[in-house]
Amino acid sequence: MKTLSACRGLIGIADDGLRRVMRELLLGVKMHEFEFLADVGRLAYAIRASHQAFDLIIIQNDLPGGGAAAVARCVRWDMPAPLNNLPIISIGRDWTHEMLAEVRDAGICEIITMPTSLTTVQAKLVCAMDGKRPFLSTDMYRGRCRRRLSAKGYQGPFRRAEDRIAEQLNSAISKSERRAVRQEQQGGALPLAPPAPPPSSGGARASVSPVDNDVEEEGGDRQTRAVIDKAFVVARQVEQLLARIATSGGGKEVAALHLVVADAEERLINLMVLVQMRVEQHGCSPSDIERLRAIRKLVDASAVSLLRRQLSRLITSGEAILSGRGGLSFNISVAMQAQMSHVHFLINVGGGLEKLDSGTIEEVAKADYIVSQVTQREAGTMTLRQFDDASSSVRPRV
Repeated sequence: MKTLSACRGLIGIADDGLRRVMRELLLGVKMHEFEFLADVGRLAYAIRASHQAFDLIIIQNDLPGGGAAAVARCVRWDMPAPLNNLPIISIGRDWTHEMLAEVRDAGICEIITMPTSLTTVQAKLVCAMDGKRPFLSTDMYRGRCRRRLSAKGYQGPFRRAEDRIAEQLNSAISKSERRAVRQEQQGGALPLAPPAPPPSSGGARASVSPVDNDVEEEGGDRQTRAVIDKAFVVARQVEQLLARIATSGGGKEVAALHLVVADAEERLINLMVLVQMRVEQHGCSPSDIERLRAIRKLVDASAVSLLRRQLSRLITSGEAILSGRGGLSFNISVAMQAQMSHVHFLINVGGGLEKLDSGTIEEVAKADYIVSQVTQREAGTMTLRQFDDASSSVRPRV
């Protein structure tokens, strides 16, 4: 890699203020040879006529004539090697998600957001020119490899979550043990045995893992992938807990395990809702979509399990109120309506009412009816006094 002082840059910036700032920044990193142009056409002509005279291209993101993406596509697809491998950096004050995706897919190496610092500019220049990421040429993409971190010890879809699985499982064990201790103190269940440890690197993978891929596909953002990884970790915990329930002999431990499963299923549903929100906003790579499909059945099963548990609580508490066995708490109808809203949310997660069996559909209708009856009873017995009307009938003291 050349030193920055020995490099020559081709700069496409139309904004006068941004041009002055960029000139000072480049001089600050000891880069003295550069040429400024003000539109895409002149920039493309200069690249074609340069014959490798430039080592770096810096482009304003909204450069007149098509922007940075147009210049990058011209370099990557229309120029012969090695010109098509020139480092390209895009700079700008305002960025949108669409602009970031466009310049990334066009093959731009680095992005600089203004205002910035001299240290940041130097780091971006070095990263763009170090040549550590190989040049890729496919039917859909040409440019530097967009993977910045090496996948050491790659083992399929858990490659980003594997180093955190042990921590997550240990946390789940601690929470389960603390809950079991509290229940034991209250005369509840016995302490839980810890879940099975995560499989070693050479062992069999969990059933939620799809077929391993050797190449990472780009799409979405880092936070979206982190949420998907977390969902996989929780899905793995649910599977392990369900397996323990299936092999347990019954008793208090199984009852406590069901509580832990319910907690894990609730977290899994919440994570999948967050995944959906982030995918709709930021997108998602095809490999991540396949990973989500792999745990879809478990998510649906968790939604149905939580739905039946919620319906059972609603029906039991509602029947107790209507029969007189239970008291009518203040604003109980609001709480029950909120629980019923959660029931409909779980129904939507599971794919709609038509995906449920007839027995569950009947329980949903029964819960709806009970909630409406409790609401009517509360409205008839706990109405607040109309103070405005009452005050008009009170005679003033003489």
